Amino acid sequence: MYVNSSDILRIFEMLNNNKVKYVLLRNINNELPNNFKANKDIDILVHPSSKEKLHNLLKNNGWKKIKHPLDNGLDFIFLYNMDKFEMFTKNNINLDICYQLSCRSLNRREWIPIDQKINDSVWINRKINNIYNWYEMSDEDQLIHLLTRCVFDKKKFEDGYVNEIDRLLGFTKIDNIKQKLELIFFKFTPYLLDLLKSHKYELIIKNYIQFKDY
Repeated sequence: MYVNSSDILRIFEMLNNNKVKYVLLRNINNELPNNFKANKDIDILVHPSSKEKLHNLLKNNGWKKIKHPLDNGLDFIFLYNMDKFEMFTKNNINLDICYQLSCRSLNRREWIPIDQKINDSVWINRKINNIYNWYEMSDEDQLIHLLTRCVFDKKKFEDGYVNEIDRLLGFTKIDNIKQKLELIFFKFTPYLLDLLKSHKYELIIKNYIQFKDY
């Protein structure tokens, strides 16, 4: 069963009208707003300054806070004063809310925020989608988010992510993202960029884990 697209768009209208500072975190395979299955998650990044406003807004509009699916102890450890992920549900739609761009450590799998410069860039460079009227990240920041998610969180490059990364690479100058990537991947960055240019996604995670020259 698919959710009515108007129900999806009303969520963003609510956020916009109440001046919640947010961006849609990702829209893999362009599921939103027309091909979104019931009980799936809409992933949204909210600025920490809007957290209380968001809570009040969702409560007043009939959204119920539920236990986050990752909240089983082992997968729900947050470092460096990160805000924990939250989930709210209403009418077969789940809102998966985070308050910082983050990734998982490769050793003990804790959640850690990525560099503050990148988190700041999200809010400086966010843009409005002129078709659906929701806020989203710049192409550069979205590309960096998807790369870190594949490498650190998912530990694989799924087809939908590869297609979206390829699309974003077409709009992004490599020199513009190199400095940001170095904040995450350090001296592996040139090798990462070479693998992206040659579309060798299957080698990225393996080569990164084996990389020793930090």
